[in-house]
Amino acid sequence: MNGALALRGVLLAALRDDAGLMALVNSVEDGGVPKQSAPAVTLGQLFATEWGARGVSGLAVRVPLTLVDRADVPDRLGAVAIRIGVVMSELPAEAGGWRIGDARFERARSLRGPDGQWSMLVDYRVRLSRAE
Repeated sequence: MNGALALRGVLLAALRDDAGLMALVNSVEDGGVPKQSAPAVTLGQLFATEWGARGVSGLAVRVPLTLVDRADVPDRLGAVAIRIGVVMSELPAEAGGWRIGDARFERARSLRGPDGQWSMLVDYRVRLSRAE
């Protein structure tokens, strides 16, 4: 199985199965516009590039997450981002024939749209190696 697709399934399951995260948001969506009202988390399009080390072939996968909220201040988004960090640090060891290595926070940015809705874009980088 493609490593990025396998990782996507693991990420969605991990995020949706986390009681702490689900207590903060109404939904975790697989791409697109959230179907539930805010606050919500959307897993965006994953970007994979080759990665490797001596004797190891793998992928470095960029994981973009979008958090949205209609609150007056972005405080709740901060709490959601922290919880997502916990989930990312506790990912299972394997995903469809791939070993999950480190999941590293890359960057985050927040903004308020013209409609008053807050958004936070959070990127992680996950390294995968073939489980042979």
